Amino acid sequence: MPPGIRPIHHPAADGAARGSTVGGAAVPETPVSGPASEPGDIALDLLRRLLVADGIEEFLTDAARLVVGVVATADACGVTLRLTPDAPTRAGDSDEFARRVDAIQHDLGEGPVPTCLRDAMPVELTDIEADPRWPRFSRWARAEGLGGVLSTPLVIGSRPLGAISLYARVPHAFTAADRHRMHWLADPLAVAIAVAVRLAERAERNRNLEIALTSRATVDQALGILMDRYRVNAQEAFQLLRRRSQHTNVKLRDVAAALVAAVSQTRPRAGRPDP
Repeated sequence: MPPGIRPIHHPAADGAARGSTVGGAAVPETPVSGPASEPGDIALDLLRRLLVADGIEEFLTDAARLVVGVVATADACGVTLRLTPDAPTRAGDSDEFARRVDAIQHDLGEGPVPTCLRDAMPVELTDIEADPRWPRFSRWARAEGLGGVLSTPLVIGSRPLGAISLYARVPHAFTAADRHRMHWLADPLAVAIAVAVRLAERAERNRNLEIALTSRATVDQALGILMDRYRVNAQEAFQLLRRRSQHTNVKLRDVAAALVAAVSQTRPRAGRPDP
């Protein structure tokens, strides 16, 4: 095992769920001290983490750590988000080990995760020493202490969103139960990621609208300055501003902001005149 990589403790199997009763019927309760272990509990836990996460990358990281707690045979987990083949890949990793293995695949463009993203099908690397499919990835990942990988696609309807990947330091680590668990983990995780993407897109639109409104106000101020300075109308002032933008190869809103700032600095301050 390379220096600096330590086995990860898995709290997934810490005790059974405690129960309560409603109308005489037993109702299972998610353990307070450990992660959720049933599909419904997982979905609720993911939504809670989504609500408190500061951005989509932080949520992906939280989701990866949750999965490691649920699948006891996994030493680490990576959650990869890629909405289209040409879109940049975003990832959340449970720890440094997962981050390094994900980075190798991202840099080389080969491995279980890129294959899972491309084909939208589950991909398993049972034994890194014996599998010939990704020779460059295997060479580098062996140096990190990787033994096996289990990657599962994240899909909403027919739309692929990314992949969730388990990493083990020993070969033949994952069982049929792990594969089944990953299958039902993928659905609530895909839904939560889709919600996270929608929230991020809405926040980005709001930021762009705010920038646009601020830019419009600044441009209007700059036009007023040019109209007053050169005794021209609004259309002529805009042409002056646009020509300056084209001549300097600077965005029009930045030219307007510079003009407003320059005038603000030279304008005399209100107050009592000097004696």
